[in-house]
Amino acid sequence: MTAIATHPPKPALGRFKLGQMKLGPTLLLVLMALLVGLPLVFLVLGSFSTAKLPSDLSWANLGLANYAKVWGSRSTYDVISNTFIYVVGATAFGIVMATALAWLTERTNMPGKIWVYGGVTMTLAIPGMLQAMAWVLLFSPRIGFVNVFFKNLLGLEAMPFNIYTLTGLVVVEGLRLVPTAFLMLVPLLRSMDPALEEAAAMSGANQRSTLRKVTMRLMLPGLVAVVIYQAITALEVFEVPGILGLPGGIYVFSTKIYSILYTPMGTPEYGQANALAIIYVFIAVAAIWLYSRVIRRSERFTIVSGKGYRPRLNDLGHWRWAGVLFVFLFMLFAIILPFLTLLYVSFLPFLQAPSIKAFNAMSLRNYTTIWNMELIGTVMRNTALLVVVTSTATVVFSFLVSIIVVRSKFWGRKLLDQLAFLPHAIPGMVIGLAFFWMFLQFEKVNIPIHGGILAISIVFTVGFMAYGTRSMNAAILQIHKDLEEAAQTSGAPTWRVMWRIFLPLLMPTVIGVWIWTMLHAVRNAGVPLILYEGSDHQVLSVLIWNLWDQGQMGMVAAIGTLMIVGLLLLTFCLRFVRFGARA
Repeated sequence: MTAIATHPPKPALGRFKLGQMKLGPTLLLVLMALLVGLPLVFLVLGSFSTAKLPSDLSWANLGLANYAKVWGSRSTYDVISNTFIYVVGATAFGIVMATALAWLTERTNMPGKIWVYGGVTMTLAIPGMLQAMAWVLLFSPRIGFVNVFFKNLLGLEAMPFNIYTLTGLVVVEGLRLVPTAFLMLVPLLRSMDPALEEAAAMSGANQRSTLRKVTMRLMLPGLVAVVIYQAITALEVFEVPGILGLPGGIYVFSTKIYSILYTPMGTPEYGQANALAIIYVFIAVAAIWLYSRVIRRSERFTIVSGKGYRPRLNDLGHWRWAGVLFVFLFMLFAIILPFLTLLYVSFLPFLQAPSIKAFNAMSLRNYTTIWNMELIGTVMRNTALLVVVTSTATVVFSFLVSIIVVRSKFWGRKLLDQLAFLPHAIPGMVIGLAFFWMFLQFEKVNIPIHGGILAISIVFTVGFMAYGTRSMNAAILQIHKDLEEAAQTSGAPTWRVMWRIFLPLLMPTVIGVWIWTMLHAVRNAGVPLILYEGSDHQVLSVLIWNLWDQGQMGMVAAIGTLMIVGLLLLTFCLRFVRFGARA
């Protein structure tokens, strides 16, 4: 009998190539530590620096003067109070709206649910900056179209609404938070076992009592996690408070830091901006710690077992149409009115309330002016370069981090995962300020990064990796190790396993993360406003901000209209990719 030679199977990718090879994961860990830790070190040092310019930072000019000025100023406590009211109000408003929409679509017999799923997701295509600008055009106490209409209709002496208030900030930011909260709450309601609700109904409890005492309590851990996540998002946002708060003299943390850096008169107080940012960091880190604690203990509230279940639908009766009206009103204020307002203004030669005369004066002049702008070509090239570099770098780094965290036995994998997620706890304005100080120190050793597209891309990549690694972690966990082991046993090298197995299976996630990063890189204005230097390095969000600041509302509306249409198409692509991932 002929002996058959057998060869022991090669170790799987996760256990050998990444688990035993220490150099690659170690280098990645060091790189992540530098990208996340070094800017924070310079942020802290800058908060003690009494130098006039960040480039003059040295051990000789460190002291507590900046903290004394920040904590000794009454304006700091006003900022803390405004920020608290703004974050709590916007989060509460957004969560209540999102919870109502999610419950109507998942747990009731309301008609037209498919339009709710599509419409709420589409609101992500309107950047917060453009949404706030549209609300200014509608409700400004000086030029607001809605204000002018009601003033003339009712014969009022003053405008009935003022968007430049804390209430205005809360409402607009709350609307901006709804789509993300909705997408996070839908799975909670969709996967909920209705047995306890049915037991409550059998015991004689009505729908309202069951919703309050059973459904909401079962959702509690997931709901608390969503609330904390959304509060962090509201805390870090700059665009809405910048558009609505600065004209009314209402400062929150992000806009106060911006106003200190870009004061119209006098020298920017960089050290004071850093000292204020340190407070910001402590608050955000505390919130993210609380978020992780909630997630860690969520298994105590597990309500989905291996048994088959079907979510219980509540019969709304005649209230079904009230639900439809509620959804329509949300869509009206979140996407329809802002888009139609920008579209209308984009055709006007100058700002004027809707009238027959205004419609007769419409033309494509603003679009033509944009097309003929000498700067527009540079801005579009910069934006395209920023998007491609940031999205690609985010996908690559997120994959490398996730493959080590999920598949390897590397000693520092948990630390690597925490480093990738930590930037989510640091608001964009603060992390931009931290890198601003670091890049200026690099110029001392002839590394000219500050002020260019590369600088903005680096900061964006670090900030977006929290989302990228979470998406990649979940996707890689779904790929069974048997596939890798079969490929390794067949003699496939590491690169071929990656190319032929991981990449095709991860493609929906890769494309989803890439498009998500693109959407946020185009929308975000806070980081580019801090880091860009000179007109040659402007991106689209900075151009829109500068044109708005100059009063060029027609051009802003034209650019905004084109931008929203483009982002809507990208959002459709993202939804298509997500649906494809489920197939």
